[in-house]
Amino acid sequence: MSTPATVPITPEERWGELGLYGARGMTGGEALARTLDHAASGSIPPVTTSLGLTIRLRYLTWGSRGDHWLRAAGISVTGRTINRWTSGVQRPRPDNLRLIDRAFWLCRRASLADHYKQRLWDDGRGRRIEIHPVDQKSVPSSRQRELRVRHINVRHEWQAVVDAWSSNDHSTLDELWTWIVDGLGSDHQAYTYVSHLGFGI
Repeated sequence: MSTPATVPITPEERWGELGLYGARGMTGGEALARTLDHAASGSIPPVTTSLGLTIRLRYLTWGSRGDHWLRAAGISVTGRTINRWTSGVQRPRPDNLRLIDRAFWLCRRASLADHYKQRLWDDGRGRRIEIHPVDQKSVPSSRQRELRVRHINVRHEWQAVVDAWSSNDHSTLDELWTWIVDGLGSDHQAYTYVSHLGFGI
């Protein structure tokens, strides 16, 4: 009697909701977004600091932008109040600070999208991604998998990745990540979740 073939289990079956057995990480789509966010934020201080607030308000109202991005983020105060914020006369309330930060990221992502597409496409050469698997230190040994850092060169998905990032569409980012890791071969599902990604912009 032949031994039944072993059916590879899905990441959900292996990890549950990822942390079920103690694995630590995030979806590949979230890792893509975080890597792009990190490149876009640089060393900008948090919005809760005076400098961070000033940088955001100047960026948001620069040139012809006016209050467009602030309104898009849901800020409903008067134009006079916005002027008092930008001049440093009045500090926004905590709820408006959160909306200012949201507005900043809406504007920042939209402003950088075309630049990122061009850099990551790199005249068809694409960009190499270093994929770090989930952290299994807290996973019981019987549940651990032998995973290693993998590398893959991505060429065709960058435009869609940046569009999804700039519109904060994490569902589409996760779908795109599924296409990307499919190129890893038979163990691609083991990299649905990762600890972090490495790629330069």
